[in-house]
Amino acid sequence: MPNYNKNENPIIQRIVDVGTKNAFSIAETRYLRVTNIASILGLVFMGIWMVIAFYLSDAPIIYISNGLMGLMFLLVLIFNGKGWRVLASTWLILSSYFSVLLFLYLLGYSSGVTACCFLIIVLPHMTFPRKARYSALGFSLLACFTLIFAVLFQSKIQGQYDVLDPYLLQVVNISITGFICLALIWSMSVQIDRSEKSLMAEQKKSDNLLHNILPVKVAKDLKETGKTIPQRHQKVTILFTDFKGFTELVSSISEITLVNELNDIFGRFDEIVEEAGVEKIETIGDAYVAACGLGEGITEHAKNCISAAQQMIYYLDERNLTHEIKWRMRVGIHSGPIVAGVVGRKKFRYDLFGDTINTASRMESSGEPGKINISAPTYQLVKNDIDCEYRGEIYAKGKGEVDMYFVK
Repeated sequence: MPNYNKNENPIIQRIVDVGTKNAFSIAETRYLRVTNIASILGLVFMGIWMVIAFYLSDAPIIYISNGLMGLMFLLVLIFNGKGWRVLASTWLILSSYFSVLLFLYLLGYSSGVTACCFLIIVLPHMTFPRKARYSALGFSLLACFTLIFAVLFQSKIQGQYDVLDPYLLQVVNISITGFICLALIWSMSVQIDRSEKSLMAEQKKSDNLLHNILPVKVAKDLKETGKTIPQRHQKVTILFTDFKGFTELVSSISEITLVNELNDIFGRFDEIVEEAGVEKIETIGDAYVAACGLGEGITEHAKNCISAAQQMIYYLDERNLTHEIKWRMRVGIHSGPIVAGVVGRKKFRYDLFGDTINTASRMESSGEPGKINISAPTYQLVKNDIDCEYRGEIYAKGKGEVDMYFVK
């Protein structure tokens, strides 16, 4: 919910915010605040006329009527403060409408008070909450018919008290009505701008959160169509890591410590892969999975993954120098085709499918702590740029004998 700056004008702010609650939606808050502003303007309007009538008129009923109508507008703030939203908006419109009828009777059509009908026509739609939309329409129609009736029969609407100059009455009534319209429109535009700014900020937070979970293109498809089509990528490199001795470590430290440690490490990994142009896919327990090549125009996906892995190992080595718990990480990297897509209808999960990710997992489990174990397909992509050590054919579960290389 958007808030005014409390330091700008705290007294006016408190009045305008009478009745607001944190549970209110942005729209509800906007309608309530405009209602409060309108009641303040109505009170000011009646106050100005009460002063003018007191000094220029010898008919007490004129300025007393203005004072009583001012109190009626004041009740709007009280009703909003009590949480009676519909009653407050209804009372505001009734007070405005009754004041027009009252001063038509007291001062006649020549006073120009019928100009207030234009204000009453639009005011309900600026103040009534959504649930009372039809009531707002009814009051607007009533003001329209009243204005038409007054114009048609203006010659018969004579004032009961001819104590003020009709020209003065018209100038003051029409001028103040115009300024009130300007103030209400300005306040509504400010409220709308702040609402849109707040909504844009919330949308940006939602988009950022969605982009943290899903690739940008997938997130865009889900927002626009509610679904996404699985895609096959022919040239992708998968980075797979986990920690040696993790099971034994879990049994030796508290759960809170474990979660804090992993959060600290994986948080830094997130930064590393982003800087290297690699995309995080998921974490499963102590395993960290990332991929490069899912986007268009990425040709050095294997080099990017190796670069990210080297920075991860360097970070852990530095961290182990100053932390009690020593983490020993294995890294496996493999390149090949993959199918990527979103699984499920709720709590969307972006995942990778295919033999490439299984082979990357085997590269990791067949590696050694502190080293980067890569497959032959990955080696072929980086052999001209990165020094590697051939390990020979190593047995991998479900794969048999597989050529593997250590990055030097």
